[in-house]
Amino acid sequence: MSVLTDALLNPRGVALVGASADPTKNTGRPQRFLDAHGYAGKIYPINPRRDDVQGRRAYKSIGDIDGPCDQAFIMVPTEHVLDAVKECGAKGISVATVYSDGFAERGAEGQLLQQQLLDVARLAGVRVLGPNSMGVISPIGGLTLSVNAVLEMPKLKPGRLGLVSQSGTILGTLLSRGDARGIGFSRLLSVGNEADIGVGELINALVDDPETDAILLFLEAIRDAPKIATAARRAYAAGKPVIAYKLGRSQAGAAVALSHSGALAGEDKAVDAFFRSCGIVRIETLEALFEMPPLLIGQTPPKGKRVGVMTTTGGGASTVVDRLGAAGLDIIPAPEAVHKRLADFDLTIGRGPLIDLTMAGTRDGVYGAALTELLNSDECDAAVCVVGSSAQFHPELAVAPIVETAKDAKKPVAAFMVPQAEASLNLLADAGIAAFRTPEACADAMRAFFDWRAPSDLAASGNKQIIQKKTGTLDEAESLALFSYLGIPVARHWIVSTNASAPNDIAFPVVVKALSSELPHKTEAGAVKLGIQNVQELTEAMSAIIENVARVKPDVQIENFLIEEMISGVGEVLIGYRCDPQVGPIVVLAPGGILAEVYGDTAIRMAPITHHEAEQMIEEVKGLAPLRGYRNLPKGDLEALAQALVDLSQLANASLAPSEAEINPLIVKAEGEGVTAVDGLVVFD
Repeated sequence: MSVLTDALLNPRGVALVGASADPTKNTGRPQRFLDAHGYAGKIYPINPRRDDVQGRRAYKSIGDIDGPCDQAFIMVPTEHVLDAVKECGAKGISVATVYSDGFAERGAEGQLLQQQLLDVARLAGVRVLGPNSMGVISPIGGLTLSVNAVLEMPKLKPGRLGLVSQSGTILGTLLSRGDARGIGFSRLLSVGNEADIGVGELINALVDDPETDAILLFLEAIRDAPKIATAARRAYAAGKPVIAYKLGRSQAGAAVALSHSGALAGEDKAVDAFFRSCGIVRIETLEALFEMPPLLIGQTPPKGKRVGVMTTTGGGASTVVDRLGAAGLDIIPAPEAVHKRLADFDLTIGRGPLIDLTMAGTRDGVYGAALTELLNSDECDAAVCVVGSSAQFHPELAVAPIVETAKDAKKPVAAFMVPQAEASLNLLADAGIAAFRTPEACADAMRAFFDWRAPSDLAASGNKQIIQKKTGTLDEAESLALFSYLGIPVARHWIVSTNASAPNDIAFPVVVKALSSELPHKTEAGAVKLGIQNVQELTEAMSAIIENVARVKPDVQIENFLIEEMISGVGEVLIGYRCDPQVGPIVVLAPGGILAEVYGDTAIRMAPITHHEAEQMIEEVKGLAPLRGYRNLPKGDLEALAQALVDLSQLANASLAPSEAEINPLIVKAEGEGVTAVDGLVVFD
């Protein structure tokens, strides 16, 4: 392990800076907790006003420490934190976990102080966890550097799950909930404000930690996407699944984006794309965060979405079947091999989507035999075992067959207990089987398992050098020029001033538009006229546009028009690029048109993308079914569409790339005939 990992997770000694002699105070709790939970390392209470703290020798300063010390837990008032970090550096303490608050979470003044803290730490050679961190808890080894009241528990259950949380209180929540479920943790880490050590580095630390098999994330925001992505890919390669519960399913962030693609992507959809790209599994229910890991440990992403649900209680199991079906999973009936095996027990079952063994399934040997055949079937990718009342009163009968069969299974097995059955849940947890207390958590975990993907291939970097002409929004002609430069075909067009006559080479019919960077969406301003057949109609259309804009946007002066060749095809799409403030560059695909953002039917990936990813995006968008030949409709040129997506995504590698770029619509012609951009929007910060 690295020096940082050792100092964080396995310190030889810890300094409690600001330790209180009163064990009931927050600043007195860590020492009491360390003693109570059997921390074997050295403990150095730092209190300049006392000789003794809770029965231990007190040290006047960090500099007085006379033994090995790898981590300091700083609990002093905000104004003294920087001095404490300096002292840590002078003493050779490599990590300072700062519990003290009053930094970036307090606004501009606090942000300035936090930067000063970081500067001091770097100069002193100290890594900082926090500030505003709830600390580090390791049930393995009794390391309890935290004030969290959950540590009042008489005993901490060790386990193989590592947690990284941006919420300090969630450490206690999950530790207590896990304990009630018989699920233990290896490490629990609170990042606080992430002034220095962030989520990505802590994922890396847990990848290096031999005591951790799976990594759980509780996230409020993504502060350093590249580091998280790199660490998550490393975790996947090491066989340690990363599971995330992230707040922020709201679409509030959509309003800040100017283009349709920004509205479509929103903040949370971009996060989904980010997680998918680096192999992180995202769940929706808090319980699934710590109940799901056994589904992933030792497994690889599945190829299908076929689930067999086996039970002896039809009513209880139907709650799971309903949820799984709503999640888009394929609920399979019992394979023929299961029917044949049950015939050996003189047992016949129905052929519906629920494999209901009835109470006969509780007979000796029946359940295990049927489950074995289900898991061995090529028709099944995973199994969910639903146990009724016997789980509460006879766990040895109801759960034993699941445990015995699952231990040799090559496919994942999950279990849902219909009644309140703590003994059965604990038995399954001890056996390393994902067991769920609610049908919602069970279905959420199974949905997330089948959504799991290996980290995407990193797209090759392009060599386009985009030169920023100006800040703000480009006009449409400038936007089309940029798209053409990227390799995307654009409609033939002409630029005409308001007082000039039409060029002689115009090929009617055409579209005429007001050309202005102040009109990113022209339809609403009446600044677009379609189907112009001759010069007279063109002249009339330009006059009408000037009148419309003067009425709707009186501050906008129209000096030029864009005249564009009419392009027809078999369909229209929107393709967009945006630099998301949380996760970075993304590319978006949706059905085209002025109502694109209303339907929310989108596919999103981190940019740049590969051709294969572009093809996946096209398959995901339901509204593009006609282009795929739905009901014998003429197919669109999907190969050209995929290439356009790849070309646009190369903005992620460009020099001075825009913050947003959108083509809406991109005309998709018949198969083999290509695509053409007829409208564009590009925004530079």
